[in-house]
Amino acid sequence: MLVLLLVGLALRLLVLRSRLGDLNADEAYTGLQSLGVIRDGRFPVVIDGANYSAVLEAYFFAPVVTLLGGSVAGLKLLFICIWAAAAAVTAGAARRLLDGRAALVAGAIVWLAPGALMVLSTRAYVCYALGMTVVAGVVWTTAIVADQATPRVLSSALVGGLAGLAFYIHPIYITVLVPTVAVAAVVHWREWRTWWLPAVAAAVVANIPFIAWNALNGWPSLKSQYFPPGTAAGRFEGFITGLLPRAFGLRSFNGEWIFGRTIGLVLYAVLVAGVVAGCVFMVRGSRRPSRWIVPVVLTTCLPAMALFPHLVYVADGRYGIVPFAFVAIALGGAASHLVGLLPRPQATLMLGAVITLWAVVTVVPFLRNEKGFERFDANAWQERVIDRLDRAGIDRVAGNYWLALPIEYRSDRSIRVAVAGDPYVVRFPGSQRIVEQTPAEQVAFLFPPGDQPPQLFRLPLDRYRREDLGGVILYLPPAARS
Repeated sequence: MLVLLLVGLALRLLVLRSRLGDLNADEAYTGLQSLGVIRDGRFPVVIDGANYSAVLEAYFFAPVVTLLGGSVAGLKLLFICIWAAAAAVTAGAARRLLDGRAALVAGAIVWLAPGALMVLSTRAYVCYALGMTVVAGVVWTTAIVADQATPRVLSSALVGGLAGLAFYIHPIYITVLVPTVAVAAVVHWREWRTWWLPAVAAAVVANIPFIAWNALNGWPSLKSQYFPPGTAAGRFEGFITGLLPRAFGLRSFNGEWIFGRTIGLVLYAVLVAGVVAGCVFMVRGSRRPSRWIVPVVLTTCLPAMALFPHLVYVADGRYGIVPFAFVAIALGGAASHLVGLLPRPQATLMLGAVITLWAVVTVVPFLRNEKGFERFDANAWQERVIDRLDRAGIDRVAGNYWLALPIEYRSDRSIRVAVAGDPYVVRFPGSQRIVEQTPAEQVAFLFPPGDQPPQLFRLPLDRYRREDLGGVILYLPPAARS
């Protein structure tokens, strides 16, 4: 176990030291939100600028992030810890549904996350790793309740509370929560006092902040938002051809097959067959009602996910996290069944071989292809921008969302930023107002290379000093020192 833990940690440290270790704006948002909890007394209910998705991680890590002072590695390592928790809870759920061997393999699969999910495990994104952890907890507790002759009130409340919390963390998890909890609901459909009442009440209690926020703000979560074009059938096809192959480490971020198309499809088929076999062994190897949880979820979740228009984006593989814990448990079940056919000493060696093969096929080649093992300071541009602004005596910046927020976080908020241009996503209205109220002569602008529309600037373009800082363009205002 210690070796497994160290290998997973070493892989992530290599990723952080490569070009894949960049801190993007969504991660910077997380760090800035944590800073705001303690320094500003700001307690958001959902992500600023969105109508859903909890920011619980900002509260958990606020004391630590405040001490880190804009550290990239520190922030990311905190979220790696959540991923480790997800692996542990998934292993616990697998042990409850299957056995110790399946638990070891399932936990190892989550910890040695394949392909794009390994990169995702190093991202300081709210909702993802924490959501998977809570969903795995729902599987664990639902299995316990489903197998009880008469559900215990506290057990039912725990299932409902965790399911409600997972929905609050991100509504997309409803695609796996409903079929998971449905297994217990079918078993105990007549148990109003010991199942339905405590489970539903706990789910509502977990969502009180979300419900109250909606009620106070005119129910914005129920109002129409921008929906990307596309059909459910098209999104489902995208999951099969783009999302899962990336999540399994078989296709790169740009869509190329890591092992070539033919070998890649063969490996894809083997993995899918392993998942199906795991489900079959699970159903045939037990008479407990909980044996249906993983098969039911894996049968229904992708069609359900296809109903969500915003899941059309598959290039970074992030939405593969939704069914990932269930996939890991199913593969753990298949490995456990096959290894169990061997004598004990050989079985132990075979388990180690299975886990090693998983890393060799689904993790290492993908990272090598994406230059995840080549040392590169992906965040050096932020240090150059901050250093140049300090020398220029400028502490107010407006510009591209993806460039501006990292500057505010990395500077420990000594530089305040506002968003200008596309995408115009205002996460921090306070910083936005501070910059907008600053005299134009004291506000710099930061954009990617290329010409920008003059209307984005507050002064005529010829009044700015344009400097290329290695991949980003800084426009220094008249008040800047040389």
